Amino acid sequence: MKVFYSLGVSIILGIILLGGSMTSCKKQKEISPDDRLTYSTDTVFFDTVFTSVGSVTQVCKIYNRHDATMHIDQIQLQGGQTSMYRIAVDGDNGTRFENFDLFPGDSLYLFIEVTVDPNDETFPFIAEDKIEVSYNGTHESIYLAAWGQNAYFHGGPDAITTLDCHEVWNNDKPHVVYGIIEIEPNCDLTINAGCKVYLHKGAGILVNEGKLFVQGQKGSEVVFQGDRLESEYQDTPGQWGIELDFQIGSNQGPDIYTLTRGGIWIYKSTGSVIDYAIIKNGNTGIQVDTTGTNGFALTLTNTKINNMAGVGLWGQGAHIQAVNLLSTNCGEGCAYLSIGGKYVMDNCTFANYWDGGVRTAPAFALNNYYKDINQNIQVRPIYQSRFQNCIMYGNNATLTDFGELVVDLADVDNQDYLFSYCLIDYEESTNDLHWDNIINHQAPFFCDVYENNFHISSNSSRMLGGPFNSGILDLDQQETGFWKGCYDYTGNCQ
Repeated sequence: MKVFYSLGVSIILGIILLGGSMTSCKKQKEISPDDRLTYSTDTVFFDTVFTSVGSVTQVCKIYNRHDATMHIDQIQLQGGQTSMYRIAVDGDNGTRFENFDLFPGDSLYLFIEVTVDPNDETFPFIAEDKIEVSYNGTHESIYLAAWGQNAYFHGGPDAITTLDCHEVWNNDKPHVVYGIIEIEPNCDLTINAGCKVYLHKGAGILVNEGKLFVQGQKGSEVVFQGDRLESEYQDTPGQWGIELDFQIGSNQGPDIYTLTRGGIWIYKSTGSVIDYAIIKNGNTGIQVDTTGTNGFALTLTNTKINNMAGVGLWGQGAHIQAVNLLSTNCGEGCAYLSIGGKYVMDNCTFANYWDGGVRTAPAFALNNYYKDINQNIQVRPIYQSRFQNCIMYGNNATLTDFGELVVDLADVDNQDYLFSYCLIDYEESTNDLHWDNIINHQAPFFCDVYENNFHISSNSSRMLGGPFNSGILDLDQQETGFWKGCYDYTGNCQ
């Protein structure tokens, strides 16, 4: 047994020595002076970045596609400590990294961010730098470029900020909103033509018994949208809108809930005017809550609301006047006019062809009641309301779930409203005094609903409106010729 053990040890040692000898004889592949690293990109580009606001993180990969280890002498930002850019190499942050190996077939991650410093420019400007890579006697560069944009900043994260009483926003620089900015009672905010208003997640404008004047023009609209300007966010809904956190106590401690409201929330106010605005990619576009009887809370003209995760226009006991309103493609409804109120709408288009998931609400809904805490129905009247030359339609019209126009009323006979010369999708009768010259269950001739082109493609009699508002101009500033919806027929879908 002892001899066997000694023999086994000898054999094992011989194998180890032989293996070591074989390994030592295997020739390592040498790096040629011509061998090069490869990169996932030679330029890292950041779309418009607001000054003082950090960018998203971009990634560049460095590959060793050779059969030998590549030694990297140095990776550094050319601008060093003064650079607007920040890099991380395999998770380590810094401006300069030295002496590490990249094994055969392996790769290295570079994570890049930028914060652009403010300057005196009003137009976008380029902020540049380089990542320099030194190895194998070679010096290579990855170019970094970002469009910087100076801006006016309003509000603060998770805060309600009161604006100056008679504040005016001009279009020389964009306006970036954080949190909730409030227009107090008897005060007003004027937003001039051509302004671009970018709102952070949870941000919005609260008109609290004040007034909002949006004074856009054709070709110089006032735009409200989220503050993420990367291409992947161009058509992403739900990026902004007022969010209010509140807590409800329980035996296990307080529970935190988030209450969402319109990105533009008009509360107990009269006299606000929005003209030639584009409102897109938020939660709820405009919300108008209970008002008195002294005029309209909101006059809404020549405006587009598009791609809201919730509702385009939401009224609660509101008084709203609208002409040439285009509200389209929202996750819930294009318009929800609830708990009574007064609504006068001419040549408006409410068209819902939402393709972002299952939609459970109609394009347009009218309601005049709510249930109190005891589940009793409380009616608030609809009075002096009319909808003329309007379109209420969508992609649910071919299904049986519900019509694209829903009128859900209590005490129907005593409500003062009229739909006249409208094209609709409605599941009930249109033969009483609330309906006049209605086209029902016949699709409008939109050019391309999924590309947000709601111009009229066909000169059809079903699209002709009634004899109202002679000489009114449509959303393109063309004379309507008594057409339904916000666009007159041009025959041009371009």
